[in-house]
Amino acid sequence: MSRALAAALLLAAALAAAAEPAPARAALERLALTVAKDVGEARPEAPVALFLSGASPELRRAWGTLLAARLAERGLAPFILDAPSAEAAEPLAQDRGARTLVRLSLALEAGKLHARGDVVGTWVNFWSGRTPSRPPAPAAALVHAVEADAAVLALAAVAPPPAPPPATGTPRPLRFVGASFAHLSTPPAALAAGDLDGDGRDEVVVLTERAVQVFAADGRLVAERSLEVLPPSTTATREPFGAVAVLSGPPRIAAFSTRFAHGTVLALEQGTLRFVSRLETVPLGPEARGTFVPGQTAFAPEVRLGPGEQRLEHVPARFTSFSAVGTQILLVHPDGSGSFYTQPSAAPVPLSGLGAGSLLGDVDGDGTPELLTTSPEFQPTPDVLRVFPTKGGISLSREPLWQGPLPAGRALLGVTANLDGDALREVLVGLTRPDGSGELFLLRQGAP
Repeated sequence: MSRALAAALLLAAALAAAAEPAPARAALERLALTVAKDVGEARPEAPVALFLSGASPELRRAWGTLLAARLAERGLAPFILDAPSAEAAEPLAQDRGARTLVRLSLALEAGKLHARGDVVGTWVNFWSGRTPSRPPAPAAALVHAVEADAAVLALAAVAPPPAPPPATGTPRPLRFVGASFAHLSTPPAALAAGDLDGDGRDEVVVLTERAVQVFAADGRLVAERSLEVLPPSTTATREPFGAVAVLSGPPRIAAFSTRFAHGTVLALEQGTLRFVSRLETVPLGPEARGTFVPGQTAFAPEVRLGPGEQRLEHVPARFTSFSAVGTQILLVHPDGSGSFYTQPSAAPVPLSGLGAGSLLGDVDGDGTPELLTTSPEFQPTPDVLRVFPTKGGISLSREPLWQGPLPAGRALLGVTANLDGDALREVLVGLTRPDGSGELFLLRQGAP
């Protein structure tokens, strides 16, 4: 090989390496870098004491380690300070010989990790007398936030302490923290969850207008299959709409998009989705089937249950979402009303004020599902997820067990999943974002 050719190959390899995008930094690292930069710009004097509050102890320790490392790179000799409060931290920092104190509070709010606090000098002028005074510098306010990721959510989530079951009718307290689970290039059309690989943790299945995607419990995309090979529907809807379910024995995915004339059954095998069979009926759930209203983002008012021809009784109108836990079933209708069935053969209980992203799910582990519903408004700002008990009858006029804002976008879908193998199910909300993309937002029980 000539020297010129070797040099050309080396240059091409270097350019290719340079063209590869650098791996994205984790949320904790990005927040630590940003805060450390602001602290450095305040021109603090070493050593620097760090007082952190808020969030969970695990999250505080992890982020404090990263922030201390970034400040150490700036030669500021940082150390973590334990104190009962931000006010008590100042005299303790002086006693420990710190010349600067950084006080920060961490909070996970609406999918973002916030750090708020200040930088103060702790040097006391000998001539200030009995009333010690602060020096004029350093002094700075610190306010930063980053989008939370799976690592932040895992550190923020804490299992509730063991407790005896509450008395009948007394709901258990719920505390949810949330973070983005996955970003989608197009809006989701349907969601499902189930253990597809036998590891004891659910995978999350997303049906978009033209594809099926499978995400692992940590938010990684593990498989995707285009549906473009299917024949197009003559009555396709304008917006993405469809149904997807995880079938049992063996685990399979049943998916049907209104964009195509029929659905498909797929199996996850070694990171790929293999075609199993053609699907003619709409999979409302693992044990429920229905049909689309031609040209509309709705299902016809007819539901078949189980392997036979058992039908759900008294379905009053077309519906946009179906959810079932055990024998209890929820239908959400286009006008924001709902039909709640305690048994498939019973007459439904009418509901009102439901959002499109409503579902049933046992999120407190007591064996009885809760009602999770989003805002009934057409374009809420922001959308809000609310959780209501179903014991003793459903009433949306009572105080919810929990409620909290969702990220920007319209929450049209929801599903619960067992992502970590414990007794509590996590909640995933499918969002259609203002820019036309989609997002899965994960909520799990944890420390506020």
